[in-house]
Amino acid sequence: MVSTSSEPPMTDISDPVDDRIVAVEEGAEAFVELLNANSVDFIFLNPGTDTFPIQEALSKYKSLGKRTPKVVLSLHESMAMASAHGYFLLTKRPQVVLVHVDLGTQQVGGALHNAQRGKAGVVLCAGRAPWNTDSETRGTRSLSIHWIQEQFDQASIVRDYVKWDYELRSNKNIHQVMQRAFQVAAADPPGPVYLSLPREILMEKISSVHVPAQKKHGTPVTPAPDPSAISEAAKILAKAEKPLIIVGNPGRHPEAVAYLVKLAETLGTPVITSGMAMNFPTDHDLYNGLNLSPYFEEADAVLVIDYDIPYVPTKFKPKPNTKFIHMQIDPLRVGIPLWYFPADVLIEADSCKAIPELTKAVSSLLTASQHAKVEARSTQIKENRQRMRTKWQQLALDKKSQSPISLDWLSYCIGEAVGPEDIVIDEAVTSSPFIERHLTRTRPESLFRSGGSSLGFGLGGALGAKLAAPERTVITLVGDGAFVFGCPIAALWAAKTHQAPFLCIIFNNGLYKAAKQSLQEAYGENSCSERTCTWVGMDIAPSPDYATIARACGCYGEKVQHPEDIHGALKRALEEVRAGNPAVLDVVVEAQ
Repeated sequence: MVSTSSEPPMTDISDPVDDRIVAVEEGAEAFVELLNANSVDFIFLNPGTDTFPIQEALSKYKSLGKRTPKVVLSLHESMAMASAHGYFLLTKRPQVVLVHVDLGTQQVGGALHNAQRGKAGVVLCAGRAPWNTDSETRGTRSLSIHWIQEQFDQASIVRDYVKWDYELRSNKNIHQVMQRAFQVAAADPPGPVYLSLPREILMEKISSVHVPAQKKHGTPVTPAPDPSAISEAAKILAKAEKPLIIVGNPGRHPEAVAYLVKLAETLGTPVITSGMAMNFPTDHDLYNGLNLSPYFEEADAVLVIDYDIPYVPTKFKPKPNTKFIHMQIDPLRVGIPLWYFPADVLIEADSCKAIPELTKAVSSLLTASQHAKVEARSTQIKENRQRMRTKWQQLALDKKSQSPISLDWLSYCIGEAVGPEDIVIDEAVTSSPFIERHLTRTRPESLFRSGGSSLGFGLGGALGAKLAAPERTVITLVGDGAFVFGCPIAALWAAKTHQAPFLCIIFNNGLYKAAKQSLQEAYGENSCSERTCTWVGMDIAPSPDYATIARACGCYGEKVQHPEDIHGALKRALEEVRAGNPAVLDVVVEAQ
């Protein structure tokens, strides 16, 4: 096992029953004390001219032998947010991202969208341009940039993407503000919050800070399902001839995976999953992966669990009389401005609590004849699934000599190399369906996707996951576009520096394939781009040497161009990672 820090993690901090008054000398020290109180392990920092009071407080605490969160210097702000996101996925505890005023806030960019849609609790903190020009005030304006960096409403940059935002105005209530930030970020459904920190407040001389007892300021207990809603849903599902389950993210609770298996087996229904988390064992006969076909358009009852967008109406149309049941803490998805999907039953509940109750209710309703139908459905689905597995395996083996490397063959080889305990971060995007065919995931918390649509999560997310679970091997699968968006220099440097090694496998098809597919779908075969093979702004050619970028950061890097080299390259790269060195495999694959 490779240690991620010379300092022990902070998760063992005691939680006194009563509030405490702790001696400090300035506001920044109060900030650090409150991070300690909230068991923050890491500050993912991209510094500026306004964050230094916190950095000074951390240095002082270290010199005095006091515990502080470990600082992960992040050379790009979006990488910092992705890392905090990845850490939350495994720990369910919000960490802190600290950036520079309005500029750093903007640089967080799409990573904040991913945290919002991926429901990751993160406390995003940013400095604020000083208010004062009074030379007698500590932290006053001292640089010309302090005028040009002040905005009318700095928090408006991110207000659409966070659950809560606030500007710290006084050290007298800093404990209330900080506690509010962590409570809101962690409360289900979790998400990012934003707190701006004026330099004058951080540098203000004070004598003490009020530290709240955490047991008195926890997150709310999640709701249990309404019995009448469960009863109504159970009746619909028990009577259904072709029920279907579509899930998004119940696997965020590890225990929910077994509950979901039991429900699916009780109903004899296929399960379609987004893969935001490992929701359902991929080797189970009722697992149908990412693909709605062929079951969706035949279904007469659909149970949607923790899934914001269960289907795209322009591509998939349910039968007119299909019954829909939506189960989620926020079944109306109020955070999405226009959300319109039919629902016969809306169950507002924590799915981890609701799934077992629904299973019991369905079981109590099934008659002997319905049990026979469940058995027959299960057998048919199992046979279909086994045929598909055999077909995909044979397809991969048939393409094992293809050059450029087949996506099926690469995914098959990865499936053989990855162990059940390993953590996989999937940001391969258009290549993900091939990975899903061949990569078996059976352990909860062994597969994650960002949940958002901004590329660049994979590298930072892998770093955060490795910091959260240093004893496990972390592998991130990315497209070449996602690798570049992931700020590879920043992420690989941090992984090397902070002893958090992971393996990155690049599915390098040399283009923005999602954009190409969208053009082909909209314009068809007779498009000018198709006729002339001129894909404007889509080909990444010539391809950068990604393996050399990895080596420049002190990591292992290897380019793989021949299919017979994949097994050996995977073995070498995993050996490097398990020895403590981050690794990148740049695999040149078919463009399709």
